Amino acid sequence: MKSLPTITVLALALLAGGPAAAQLAQSSKAPLDITADELETTNSNDCVSTWRGNVEAQQDTSRLRTDLLKAFFQSKTTKPGASSNSCGDLSRMEAQGSVYYVTPQQKVHGDNAVYDATSDTITVTGDVVAVQGQNVLRGERLVINNKTGQGQMQTSIKGRNKPGRVRGVFYPNQSNNPQGGAAPGKSPPATPPAQPR
Repeated sequence: MKSLPTITVLALALLAGGPAAAQLAQSSKAPLDITADELETTNSNDCVSTWRGNVEAQQDTSRLRTDLLKAFFQSKTTKPGASSNSCGDLSRMEAQGSVYYVTPQQKVHGDNAVYDATSDTITVTGDVVAVQGQNVLRGERLVINNKTGQGQMQTSIKGRNKPGRVRGVFYPNQSNNPQGGAAPGKSPPATPPAQPR
């Protein structure tokens, strides 16, 4: 087990990265707050910390939950002859196992996710389900740009009528019907795929 000072330095380095280095929330200047059952560090030269068990990374109103989260920091070279380097800004995070990315506008579930600070993108892979209101979108890979708020869903399956292609179920605006049901004379829309928690 690493000494407390090493763990503290890496944990503080994550917060010291500042908003430009950690943007789970779009255009937020709030700090990135990570909690987990366990934190493990390799050594100060690697600048990697591994968070395990009920991991939650939160910034402002955006939240990333997963089973395991690896945080990679930029390595800063110290003075010549020093025994170790120091760690700088967060460069990327890798989430593994039952990943949930939740913002006030959307909920996304997948098997894995990567946050890249350079491109300010979150890429969710596996069996990806994105939900916004009642609308549901499914695919294998979703890339979300935190600068623009744009997203792109992809899948490796191509060709008409082939199962596994990108699929969306979109509900019409029900504001004209006070009961919230289908408009008179119309059938209710098909049940969407399962939604993430």
